[in-house]
Amino acid sequence: MSATGINQTGSVAVQGSGRLIIGIMAGVLTFWLFAQSVVNIVPAIQQDVAIPLGSLNLAISLTGLFSGCFIVVAGGFADRFGRVKMTQLGFVLSIIGCLCLIMAQNTLLFAVGRIIQGLSAACIMPATLALIKTYYQDAARQRALSYWSIGSWGGSGLCSLAGGAIATYCGWKWVFILSILFALAGMLLIRGTPESKVAATVSHRFDYFGLFTFVVMLICLNWTITKGNAFGWTSSFILIPGGIFLLAALLFLPARGVKKRQLYRLCAV
Repeated sequence: MSATGINQTGSVAVQGSGRLIIGIMAGVLTFWLFAQSVVNIVPAIQQDVAIPLGSLNLAISLTGLFSGCFIVVAGGFADRFGRVKMTQLGFVLSIIGCLCLIMAQNTLLFAVGRIIQGLSAACIMPATLALIKTYYQDAARQRALSYWSIGSWGGSGLCSLAGGAIATYCGWKWVFILSILFALAGMLLIRGTPESKVAATVSHRFDYFGLFTFVVMLICLNWTITKGNAFGWTSSFILIPGGIFLLAALLFLPARGVKKRQLYRLCAV
């Protein structure tokens, strides 16, 4: 990498290399290709792990759920504490999540592994996009974003085919072994990249209560939808989470300062 200008921290900026792009792609693929492949290998997993189908489907959905819940938070942490650090943290979480899935013999450990994979994706995706914006300019940035898109949407398009092929010829656990190898490769390729973060000029108080109510709301909604048929829609195992969802939603909206006229505008749109 060579010095080319000034980045957001006020220090000398650098021009990103092809090595950094490959490392970023490796990180993006850990979620879009390997973590998403689980959807297509459910029968193979059920043959080895004693997890009911309903619980397995719920555990599988947790990765996307936690990624969506925490991606904005992780992006803010990346801006504050460093995009390279957050990307490396994402790689570490990806490895831990994959190890949990490989060793899982019950629903709990499998679900924990899927949650950790979701947190990993939340760390990697916004941080790597910010690195591309910081270290690539003009045509180089367009090329880097193209590779990022290939890793994300391209990986999502190939995940079913890749997961099925790996599970058929090597075993389903090899999906996560390969994911670990990609994460390790990404860590090595990104290592040495100068840190990038936003120079804070105004201190903003983080809305922990809003995050908590939002996560509780989505988890309860996910549980109610996926477990409704299994327990029965009038079961207390469904009615109680459904009630918690409504309560969390009522607490979340006022906490965000949403006014009635803003809601009317949203409904009108």
